[in-house]
Amino acid sequence: MTSPAVIRCVNCGQDNPPEARFCMRCGTALTRRCPNCGATNTLSAQFCVRCGAPLAATAGTERRVLSVLFADLVGSTQLVLRTDPEPMRAISAQYFRAMREEIGRVGGVVEKYIGDAVMAVFGLPTAHEDDADRAVRAAVAMQRRMADLNEGADLDLHLRIGIATGEVIADPGAVTAGQSMVTGEAVNLAYRLQEQAPPDGIVVDERTFRALRLHGEFKPLPLSPDDEFAAVDRWQVVMIAEGQPANRLRAPLVGRDDELQFLLALFHRVVESRRQHIVTVMGPAGVGKSRLIEEFTALIRAESVPPRVLRGRCPSYGEGLTYWPLVEMVKQECGIKDADAPGEMLEKLRAATRRIVEEAAGQEEAAAITADLAELLGLSVSKSYETMWRDRLTALKQAVENPPGVDATPSGQSRQAPDVLIPSVRTFFTALARQSPLVLIFEDLQWAQESLLDLLERVALAGSDAPILTLCLARPELLERRATWGARLPSHTSLQLQPLREDVSRELIYELLNRETLPSEVREAILARAEGNPFYIEEILRRLIDGGELVRGDGGWRLASPTVEIRIPDTIHGILASRLDLLTPIEKRVILDASVAGRIFWLNALVAMGEVPRNEAEAALQRLQDRDLIMELRYDSAQPRVQQQYLPLPDTTPQQLALLEAGDQWLHAPRADLLGLSRETGEPSLAGEREFAFKHALIRDVAYSLVPKLSRSARHLRFAQWLRNTTRRPVEEMLGVLAYHYEQAWRNAYDTGDRAEDLARRAIDALRQAGARAMHLRTLPEARALYERALSIVRHVDLTSDVPLYLELLIEYSDVVKWLSTPKTVLEAAQAVLDQAPALGRDDLVARAWLNQAYAEYDKGRLQEADAALRRALEIFRRLGDRQGEAEALEVLGGVTSDLRGSVRIAEEAYRRVLELYREMGDGMGQARTLAWLGRALLDGGRVAEAKAALEEALRMGRAHHERISEAKALFGLAIVAHLEGRTEECAALHHKVIKVVTELGNQLDEAPIRRHLAMHYLRHGKVAEAEEEIRKALAVRRQFGLKSEHPNFLRTQAEVAVAKGELLAAADLAERALSLLGEWDNVSKPTHRATLARIRAAQGRPEEAEELFRTSVAALETQEYRVDLALVLLKYGEALGRREILERARSEFAAMGASYFVQDIDRKLGALPPRPALSTGGGV
Repeated sequence: MTSPAVIRCVNCGQDNPPEARFCMRCGTALTRRCPNCGATNTLSAQFCVRCGAPLAATAGTERRVLSVLFADLVGSTQLVLRTDPEPMRAISAQYFRAMREEIGRVGGVVEKYIGDAVMAVFGLPTAHEDDADRAVRAAVAMQRRMADLNEGADLDLHLRIGIATGEVIADPGAVTAGQSMVTGEAVNLAYRLQEQAPPDGIVVDERTFRALRLHGEFKPLPLSPDDEFAAVDRWQVVMIAEGQPANRLRAPLVGRDDELQFLLALFHRVVESRRQHIVTVMGPAGVGKSRLIEEFTALIRAESVPPRVLRGRCPSYGEGLTYWPLVEMVKQECGIKDADAPGEMLEKLRAATRRIVEEAAGQEEAAAITADLAELLGLSVSKSYETMWRDRLTALKQAVENPPGVDATPSGQSRQAPDVLIPSVRTFFTALARQSPLVLIFEDLQWAQESLLDLLERVALAGSDAPILTLCLARPELLERRATWGARLPSHTSLQLQPLREDVSRELIYELLNRETLPSEVREAILARAEGNPFYIEEILRRLIDGGELVRGDGGWRLASPTVEIRIPDTIHGILASRLDLLTPIEKRVILDASVAGRIFWLNALVAMGEVPRNEAEAALQRLQDRDLIMELRYDSAQPRVQQQYLPLPDTTPQQLALLEAGDQWLHAPRADLLGLSRETGEPSLAGEREFAFKHALIRDVAYSLVPKLSRSARHLRFAQWLRNTTRRPVEEMLGVLAYHYEQAWRNAYDTGDRAEDLARRAIDALRQAGARAMHLRTLPEARALYERALSIVRHVDLTSDVPLYLELLIEYSDVVKWLSTPKTVLEAAQAVLDQAPALGRDDLVARAWLNQAYAEYDKGRLQEADAALRRALEIFRRLGDRQGEAEALEVLGGVTSDLRGSVRIAEEAYRRVLELYREMGDGMGQARTLAWLGRALLDGGRVAEAKAALEEALRMGRAHHERISEAKALFGLAIVAHLEGRTEECAALHHKVIKVVTELGNQLDEAPIRRHLAMHYLRHGKVAEAEEEIRKALAVRRQFGLKSEHPNFLRTQAEVAVAKGELLAAADLAERALSLLGEWDNVSKPTHRATLARIRAAQGRPEEAEELFRTSVAALETQEYRVDLALVLLKYGEALGRREILERARSEFAAMGASYFVQDIDRKLGALPPRPALSTGGGV
């Protein structure tokens, strides 16, 4: 926080020296506003006279999202040259006063005067969701006032105004101290936009335009290539509409049936009993209060005797608007429009009061009520509208502050409402309700001034014998300053709106997008961010759509880019920031410290991170709980748990993070381990520590966004040090959390221009340790993200010159991604190591690079290259005595050699040797993985019983050692066993289990071949529709990863589906394309592909071609050891051409394997064929 070098006058904006007590420019007494309650205090006061808060305490500088307005005069230089200094001074004073009034009227603050220019900010000292709207409306009003000044003084001055919205560094306390308040790009941008504005024009930036796009009309302006902000779109304001904007995203009301039925029942009771009732609909911003009431009023307007419905909104800013909701209601009933002349307004009011009141109360009473309501509306025959309104407000203020016979009450307690209004308002609305039921709706009651709240309570206490239902819509902030609201009223109900359930939120997204589909990762990310708040859901969707990040395509919506981030819209940011701005300085400091710790935080951590003593921190935490911003986590059966565990651990992509957090689990296993939280017992994650959580993830996010980056860096570092010294869990279980905080300590320092190499190295070390642990736990997406973040730091800080560190990181990174079907990435990393490691004498890194290159080449189907790389790796591993490396290389070599030579025996021998090595080393994970490979090899060789035993043992060991890769391979092998044994439902269930495991591993690409195999299983059992759906999903997965559908195996399966559907031409085309694309895998894959084409030729009535293709396929397979493939080809051969001897041979193959289902199936087919001739000369194959 800057020191109070000057004190700014709140009247004229003059900077005064620290010792000044009166403004040196206008003579106004200088004051200081309380940062806690806003009360005005003398400069000498140390504590607030109203609330007792220390006046010296401020929250210090913060990062804020503000709207900055810059206005400058056009034509003033010429005026100065031809005008005497004295009248010129008067003109200037009048101009500055007018501009300051219009800025202040909507809650803006003049930051400074620069010559004839005015700079103002909107969002200090308190943020609002509509700060951009306020800035633009202030600009419109400033232009209007400028025109009035020109007309009144016969001048020819014009304003140019620029407005920009963005993140700045600001000091909220500077507003009351009169110091310079903001620094940031938005200030410079607002100035540049002002320069581009035409005289009398207003130009706004893209961010401001987005906030106002539904409020008026704008036209885009051309970009200037010479401008430093050339890339920033800018718009000129053409027109700003009054009232609430139309909502472009519209959906039926969902999830509020109970509340709606409650309101309807209450309305009917009010009508039947002819008694008034007040309902306060309470809930946080965006929870759906207005939408509920909108639906309710639509229903009651359809009643046989529809009620009158009058609405009024309590404005959050402006002067003289204490009773504005009543003004709006009276105008609605009387048909008064803002464009009406005062005389016309008065005549409409008289006519309405005669119609409504005169019959019930008499002519004299009607005239008196007309007079009172006319003054309420600011109407008078003898005075202007503005003068009458201000006089009336002064009288009302005096009546409130000094009512007859009532002693002055302490600040914050209820005061008497003006006696003159109560009978008139009560009589008017009661008479109206006697004609038909009346519903009065007061919106945004949290902004209501005390006088209006007093009036509503006193009118209600006075009672009424007419059916009046009063609906008050308010945020919880109302109870923070009026805790007893409604408590004294005999007929008052409070209806609390809770966030929507997750299933209802899903339905809302579906309805908002016109029942079109949304990518699941986007939907889950939105659900995780919004946590059941309908407005948040709508605003996030609107921001994505308006920003072009979410686009409509064929069959639904899709992301324009895979890297789209779900950011907080400015509207939501403003709503939540305004709640934080209502906190005392100590409360705010505590919650900002907590935001650095994460969604969950601990009392002692706050004490270690900040400068708040423990007793004050405890008191502040209690008050924050009272304000419904945080909750204490008590681990017993009565304590509700936070549904989403949102910790600031960006160790996965946003989409993966959303998927992890969107479920109903308290914590998913990897996060639970990292946090040290026992999900079984519900024990606190840190023994002996009081634990708290933010009520909503976005509250934490907004609070965090307010912390300056240098302060964030220091707090992250202190938190990491506290956590390392405090946790009772093994340090490795907290590595993910520690890595995040060390990384953020570096990143925030780096963003401010500090290279921070020491912090960078600490962060890299922590990320590597966390990545190694994640790899050990087989949480592969987390491991990949952790290593990518470490590599990012290396490149940002230019630590690539530390070659050993860089190459070690690349090897560790490729050790992870080689399991995630990303061969291109693995090859690039391996090549970088092979280029540099030999010069360092790091043969260990060279060997691992060759091994990882072999994995990638194998994935790409380049078997010769994979074989060569493996043999190089093996030679180095053996020379170094690295048995672990040797075992892993042999493990891969078994599969490569088998595929190259078609030899199951060679693969079996290799796997048994690898298994022996892993057993000698006591490597349970390696054993599990190798057993899975061995089981698949035995299965290919037709030794089903042995394969099943190996696969079951692999599954057991894999689960025991958290080796998810072997678990997936074992499950897939067991699915094939179930297929061969005819266990149809179990086979499908096993396929889906494999899909679940590979998805959790982060290897979603492997889902495609699994679904392809499931499609083949369904085809064997005649389930064509199911098969077609599975291959469609498989191809969709490939497209998601940017891979072509033109893969031989997928084309072959599509051909098989087409055959089953009778689409033979399409089937033939697909099968021929598949054959043409086969590469090195010919000796393994070509026979099965030829057999598919042969089946199609037979179905097309071309038996000679079919016979030749089948014979070639069988001949090729007889040279190999893949007995299952041979049996399946023989089965197709015999089925397609009706060849008994071929079917019998297929039966023999399947019987030798123990594939009972296929044996029985072939027996049925043989029974349907004609009997074998007595003398047969057929040869068979």
